[in-house]
Amino acid sequence: MHIVIVGAGAVGGFFGGLLHESGTKVTFVARGKSLDALQRRGMRLHDASGVRDIRVPVVEDLSHVPDADVVILATKTLGSVDVPKNLPKSAVLVTTQNSVEMPHIAVEALGVDRVIPGVVRSFLTKRGPAEAEFSGGIFTFTFGCMSEATRGIVDKLAHVLDRAGIEPVVHPAIMTDIWFKAMFVTCFGALGALVNQPLGVVRTTYRDDFKALINEVVTAGQAHGVDFPEDVVDRVLAFADAQPKGATSSMQRDLANGLPSELDAQAGAVVRMAQRVGVDARLHHLVGNVLSHKHSD
Repeated sequence: MHIVIVGAGAVGGFFGGLLHESGTKVTFVARGKSLDALQRRGMRLHDASGVRDIRVPVVEDLSHVPDADVVILATKTLGSVDVPKNLPKSAVLVTTQNSVEMPHIAVEALGVDRVIPGVVRSFLTKRGPAEAEFSGGIFTFTFGCMSEATRGIVDKLAHVLDRAGIEPVVHPAIMTDIWFKAMFVTCFGALGALVNQPLGVVRTTYRDDFKALINEVVTAGQAHGVDFPEDVVDRVLAFADAQPKGATSSMQRDLANGLPSELDAQAGAVVRMAQRVGVDARLHHLVGNVLSHKHSD
C-alpha cells in the first residue's frame, strides 16, 4: 500500500512517520519550510521514546506522485477548503479535518466512491516545520465508508495503521462520529474563544450556552440524515465534564495569539451545513461573526 500524506504538521507528521517506520510506503507532500526540513533531516518526532528523525520521501506537489492507494489530507483548514484536484487516478482521499463540511465538499469534488472521512483523537502538537510531539494517551483514527466501493481500502488502511501503532476504529456510520466530534470541539472552541475562558468555566458558568450550541449541531446533523443517540447532548456534556478544567482549544489559542484559526472551518461550517437544509444555527452565526470581527486585522 502506498500512502501519500498531504501536510507534515502534527497529524500528518505522526501518521507519515509511524507508517513509514512500520514498513508502509509513504510519501509526504509539503511546501516551504516543511519541505526544506523534510529534505534536510526528515520528519522529527517527539514521544515517550525520545526524539528521532525519520527520513521519508517528499515531493512539493501531489501531481509529482503518479500513483497511490490513499491520499490522507492532513492539513489544517485555515481558510477556503481545498480538495486536491490532481489526485492520482486510483487513489482514495481520506479526510482528517475538524469540519462537518469537509466530507461533503470532498464528495462533491471527487464522488462518494473516492472519499473516506476520518476523525483523529490524540494529543499531538506541531513544534515547528516537519516537527511534531505526541504527549501520550489516546491515539486513534476513526474512519469508515460512505460507499461500499471503499470497503476494501478501509480494511487495508486499518491493517497498516494498527501495525504502525495508531489504533484504527472502523465506524459503521462515520458521519455520526464526524458530527459527534464537532459537538464538543466546535462548540467548546467557539464559546471558549468568545468568553476567553478554559473548559472549566465554559462547562459551568456558560453551561446553558454550551448546551445550546451543541443542540444546534445536533439539529443540523439530523437534518442531513445523521442518526444520534437520544442522549447525545448529555454524552457530550459528560465528556466535557471529564476533561481537565484548564483545557483550551487550539482554535481559542490561535485566535488569542493572532494566528490563522479553524473558526470558519468549524463554526462557519456548521452554519453553512445548516443553511443547506434550511435549519437554524443562529448562535454559531453570532459567535462566528463576533470572533471574526474581534480578531480581524
